[in-house]
Amino acid sequence: MKHFTAVFSAAIAALLISGFVSQAFAADMAAFLVPDRDKTDGTFIGVTTITLQYPSGSAISQELDGANERVQFSINSTSNQEGTNLILGAINKALSEAQSPVQASAVRAEYTGVLRGGATSTIMSVKTEIHPTLDKFVLQRGEGGQSGHIIDLEWRAMVINDPLVISTQQFGDFDINRPIALVQENHPSIAQALEGSQAREIMEDPILDFEDFDTSMSIWHKLFDPVGSYGGGVGLQGTEGAKALTVYSFGESSIREGAHVAEEKDAAVTISGVEVKVHSQTPPPSGQITIAGYADEQENEGAEFAVVSADAPEGVQTSTGDFPITVLLVFGGMMGAIAIVILFKARK
Repeated sequence: MKHFTAVFSAAIAALLISGFVSQAFAADMAAFLVPDRDKTDGTFIGVTTITLQYPSGSAISQELDGANERVQFSINSTSNQEGTNLILGAINKALSEAQSPVQASAVRAEYTGVLRGGATSTIMSVKTEIHPTLDKFVLQRGEGGQSGHIIDLEWRAMVINDPLVISTQQFGDFDINRPIALVQENHPSIAQALEGSQAREIMEDPILDFEDFDTSMSIWHKLFDPVGSYGGGVGLQGTEGAKALTVYSFGESSIREGAHVAEEKDAAVTISGVEVKVHSQTPPPSGQITIAGYADEQENEGAEFAVVSADAPEGVQTSTGDFPITVLLVFGGMMGAIAIVILFKARK
């Protein structure tokens, strides 16, 4: 029985760790901060879906009906690819405008755009991912392990407003930060009509806009040490000896956060004598910041930061609100595993 308990506890820890890692790479914004490293790879994902509706048989219908187009490419600064300096400059400008001292020293970017047309409607989906290496988020280091590190949190809400026109071998010059670029690729006359109408705001909205994460960190869900206790007090792998994790998550639509809904916009434009309705939808925000150690979020004159120490001070609440869905699913799986074990034993 002792052996089973030990194995089961280890399995729980593994499930929890893998859950947090996979969620971190699937969110709209995610980062894992280890203060002793002062360097991390962040993930920022912008997604926009736009629908065009028009009469069957119209000129735009004849052009778009049956269209099945895909634009996909990636660039990486470690390969010295052209265009990455432009992206790095835009990221660092956005970080500065967010009043953050953090700077990006490298970046990997991926763009995927899909356009599928029908007789009465066309849907286009655009996703731009940037994975910057973020440096210098530690504002002040603790001395002798007696005081906590102070780390910046303002970087989370950066907005890249400028166009990001990347020179590609297959698609030529391509703006990865504007939905209109996908239409311009194969349908320049339609793109020109959209840009000269009320739909221009929709088609030129920056994709890499993370302003939603500017919500006060006190509103974010906070979960302390969901896995460290299963390690018997030893440091977690990859955390430079930290014995715990603090996980901040945003986008759960709780009483504390409020309801998060998709952002939708509508416009109408006349193209070749017919009305075309334009509808855009941006998914609700979802973010996660994981910090190695115990983090106490604080604010000073509008700037938010966290004081990170190795262990939680006595008497401090280590969780706020309900558990995130990831944790609930893990515990649901645990209960299922327990039920299987009970049924197995009952049959013996």
